[in-house]
Formats: sequence, structure tokens, C-alpha cells
Amino acid sequence: MKKILFLLLLLPVFVFSQKQVSMKKMHSNLASMKKKVSSKPINMKKNVENRIINKWEEYSKAFEYSDFEKIKTYFTYPVTLSLFGDPMIVDNEKDLMNWYKKIRNEVQDGYKYSMLEKSRVIWISKNICMVDATYSRFNSNYERIFTGRGIYMYKRVGKAWKMFSMSGVDFNKKKK
Repeated sequence: MKKILFLLLLLPVFVFSQKQVSMKKMHSNLASMKKKVSSKPINMKKNVENRIINKWEEYSKAFEYSDFEKIKTYFTYPVTLSLFGDPMIVDNEKDLMNWYKKIRNEVQDGYKYSMLEKSRVIWISKNICMVDATYSRFNSNYERIFTGRGIYMYKRVGKAWKMFSMSGVDFNKKKK
């Protein structure tokens, strides 16, 4: 009888015991789980940043080709434009297209295309960011004729990222 009681006491130990895992393997498993969990938001953020930079490059290409119908698709209204002094607020597509036609006609002589030199995405909130972009304009002989810098504000509109503000940055002035 004592033997049966003793076996009944030990039975749960054998029945419900778990496979032993080494401490090294347990730490390895925890580290890989942590990496998967923590890198996902970073990768998602990088994907969004890449999409926004690609949108900027598409916008630049539309400017190059004077495709004003395409240019207007990159914006949400109202738009603040501040390139040459006082900011201007544009409330509709027609006014934006007229402004771009004027700007495109006044671009540097010989302008053929633009290239993004460097960019940086700065997050303001989950749905608003700013792109600090330095770009160069070239002529048909592949010679740089202008380098500019702009601050482009984007916000999420539905599932898309749209520009709502554009400001030129004069980096040719000497700091005092």
C-alpha cells in the first residue's frame, strides 16, 4: 500500500514534467523573439519613409516634365508655399497649377532634370512628417546649374501621404 501511495505521489512529476532546455538556448530564443518584436516597427517606419521619398522623386519628375495634372495629385489642401519670401496659401488645384506653371517658366535657363542629392525624414507625429531635401538641377550636358534645399511637409490622407507645405531653404547665406 505504501508503494502505491508513493507511486501516486510521484506520478504527476513524471506525467507533467517538461523537456529541459538549456539556459543558453533559452536566452537565444528570448533574444530572437525580442529582435523580431523590436525590429518590426523600425522596418515599418523605414518602409513609410522610403515611400515618402519615392513620392517626392515622382513629384520632382512631374515638375521636370511640366506635368501639372500629375503635380496636383501629390498635394492636399490648403497648401502653404514659401519659396520666395512671404508664404502663400493655396486652397485649390487650379491655383496650385497656375503657380506651378509660373514657377516652371522661371526655372534656370537650360534646365533639363533634377536629382535628389540627400534627404532626411523627420517625424512630427505618427501622421505628419517633414522631408529635408537637397537637390540639384542639371542641363542637357549633365552639368549642375543649381543646387537647392527644401522642407516638404507631408501628412497621411487616408492611405496616401500628401504634401501640405513646401518651403525653400536658402543655404547660400553665411552664418553670422
